[in-house]
Amino acid sequence: MLSAGVTPQQNIPDHIDPRTHLSGNWGGIRNWLLAQGIDIRISDTNEFWSNPVGGAQASSNYIGSAAVEMVTDLHTLTGLPLGTFDISAMEIRGRPFSNTPLYVFNQTSNIEADDNGRLYELWYSQKFMGERLAFRIGKLDLGHDFMVSSVGLNFLNASFSWPIMPDNDLYDQGPVSPVATPAIRLRYTLSPHWNFLFAAADDNPVGGPFINAKDPWNQNRDPGGTRFSFRTGALFFGEVQYRRTLYGRQGTYKLGGYFDTGRFPDQSDLRKNHKTNWAVYAIADQTLQHFGRITELDAFIRGNWTADTDRNQIVYAADAGLSLKGPFGRAGDMAGFGAGLGAASPYLAQADRRSGLPMQGTEYHLELTYQIPITPWFMLQPDIQGIISPSGGVLDNKGQHVHDEAIFGLHSSVTF
Repeated sequence: MLSAGVTPQQNIPDHIDPRTHLSGNWGGIRNWLLAQGIDIRISDTNEFWSNPVGGAQASSNYIGSAAVEMVTDLHTLTGLPLGTFDISAMEIRGRPFSNTPLYVFNQTSNIEADDNGRLYELWYSQKFMGERLAFRIGKLDLGHDFMVSSVGLNFLNASFSWPIMPDNDLYDQGPVSPVATPAIRLRYTLSPHWNFLFAAADDNPVGGPFINAKDPWNQNRDPGGTRFSFRTGALFFGEVQYRRTLYGRQGTYKLGGYFDTGRFPDQSDLRKNHKTNWAVYAIADQTLQHFGRITELDAFIRGNWTADTDRNQIVYAADAGLSLKGPFGRAGDMAGFGAGLGAASPYLAQADRRSGLPMQGTEYHLELTYQIPITPWFMLQPDIQGIISPSGGVLDNKGQHVHDEAIFGLHSSVTF
């Protein structure tokens, strides 16, 4: 599951397995809707977090997210040569805690967001050329397609799903849950080994300023998710994907980048702005070893970099991790260990020095996690995270140094 609980796989199944849904088949209604081309998906995620060590102060926090999605196969519904229509919404609850008291570059949880009920995605898609070319237009979460590692999605820290670099360097943390953006996305499948992706989007979906001290994530400027803004610039993504199976071990390798035509504040002098922004990235997801029929060891590594150090808070970042499927012979379980870093701009460090503040450097994050499917529709995931040098070394709002952090969490997800 992605950060909002809405899955990227949009194919409509032939039938509903009532064992995989808490609410079952709704007395046969769900299968009847599927026969008409309509699939309704409902999920709910809850998390409890505790930070007894480090940060600005000890804290305990609850956050949650409910997601509802309706996928409609318009060809099945109408008999006309049409594609797929998708609409989804989410209800976010709880109090964000990563900015204060943790003071970290990226969120501790990939569902952490401002407390709102909002429209999420709204799009239409169509396939052409014998399904080689897929076209999608509407309000999109580009984090479903770009910069994503399938192994990294097993972890809870937001940096493993949407990287720490675009989260800090793009408007509104980038076009990713819970903020989607007006966009066009193309996917061309050359062969079973090669995919090419391109997207053109608005770079500022809520139309707010890049820096907003009262609302750092800018999500409360558009609490319902219904605003379509085209006020700043255009954001372009491109990615090449290569899949290969060697000796029975599958790997996926990605190379991509983004370019933004908007304006970005200077990291050492906020009175100055710079035109355009860009970054490149590379990702590898690789199966390392099979241990019998159930157990499998997978790994990922991802790197991001930009030369525009004067306008970006994070100038390079990297993360990697291992995922062991089926540990102890338990099908469905997953144990994972991940680590990553994000390096602050030297221009930001210079501004800190002139202000008499600690110069921000590199933040490191670690995570140890374990997924347990209690039932086919209910999953628990205990989690431990460590943050070394939060935000590269900063002071809290009381002028005290923010210490390294130990964070303990429990994630649960229910599919209705």
